[in-house]
Amino acid sequence: MNNLPEVPGLDTARVLVVDDNRVNRHLLQALLERGGVTRIEMAEDGNDALARLDSFRPDLILLDLMMPNLDGFEMCRRLRALPAWKDLPVLVQSSLNRAEDRAKAFAAGATDYVTKPINAVELLARVRIHLQNRALLHDLQRFHERTESELSLARKMQERLMPSPERLAEVEAAAGVGIAAHFAPSSELGGDFWDLRHDAAEPGQGQGQGRTMLYMVDFSGHGVGAALNTFRLHAICQQMDMSGLTPAAFLSTVNRRLCALLPNGQFATMLAGVVEPAENRFVYASAGSTRPMVWAPGDAEPLLGDSAGLPLGLLASAEYEERVLPLPPGGRLFLYSDGAIEIPVGSDVLDEPGLAALVTERMEEADSARFLDGLLERLRAIGPIDDDLTALLLTRKG
Repeated sequence: MNNLPEVPGLDTARVLVVDDNRVNRHLLQALLERGGVTRIEMAEDGNDALARLDSFRPDLILLDLMMPNLDGFEMCRRLRALPAWKDLPVLVQSSLNRAEDRAKAFAAGATDYVTKPINAVELLARVRIHLQNRALLHDLQRFHERTESELSLARKMQERLMPSPERLAEVEAAAGVGIAAHFAPSSELGGDFWDLRHDAAEPGQGQGQGRTMLYMVDFSGHGVGAALNTFRLHAICQQMDMSGLTPAAFLSTVNRRLCALLPNGQFATMLAGVVEPAENRFVYASAGSTRPMVWAPGDAEPLLGDSAGLPLGLLASAEYEERVLPLPPGGRLFLYSDGAIEIPVGSDVLDEPGLAALVTERMEEADSARFLDGLLERLRAIGPIDDDLTALLLTRKG
């Protein structure tokens, strides 16, 4: 939090008068008190003023330039080197009135400049303006800090919507499916989201069987609005009974509910799929999502799935088609949001074949977490990632 003092009003503002002339100090004190400023402290030179900063905590410094020991120019420079006081208004009052003197004062860190002999009306007007601006700046800083804190909390809440490492370990042990994931919003909050459900194996099925459904969502837009939609969708999915639900039926149900909730113009792309270990396949349906990619053991090139399908939230009666990709033991499935294929490459962007080539380069990396870390490092080296980015690598255990 900012450690500068609060400035609720002119009568409580603190002003530090810095002048080596005792008569001038008392004259300025009298003028300030007449203008309603009562919390005043005085310093004889720059060293004396700097020593009083932390104890008095001024809201404005009224500074003479020509002083012995440490003059106003050097005091300004030292003041601005202190992070806690870099925004403190410094009103210089000096008999030096040449343009180069003013320029030198402003270069040293002065906020404003009045010439001697002091005009009382002008001085008080400038003091009031800078104290009011100080109060407004302080309020803005507090608002910014509160907003940053709330956004940080909201981001942590959004991250907790997605499966924890402990949950992924449980699914890997029960279903023989290892999953590594990366989630990075383009701002404090994002519109990407993913989750999974695992149904235990039926009686008579072996270990590593059962049904694992996973889904990945990318809402239109960024920031708070898109993040709120991820919370809406999470609530919808948590309320649904997914046992036996096909990916296409799942998308249709989610779509109908989102159509009733999303404001006009907002939509989401989504992929939902089921890993069926007994059939060695991945059955999925797409609502305008990116194309899933599958690598079978020993294959040099991936299979790219189809992404056709109407995005969610546009038409309540939309239906979705199921598609199949082979996923044998040792096979890998790569899912990603469109932030991964919208990275600028020259005058174009990195498209899905380009991304597939980058992923293929890393297929020899057996550790899924290192696989994703290396891929993301490669993507960032290509160009700026301006969109939310979610990436998911699923590996069938042999």
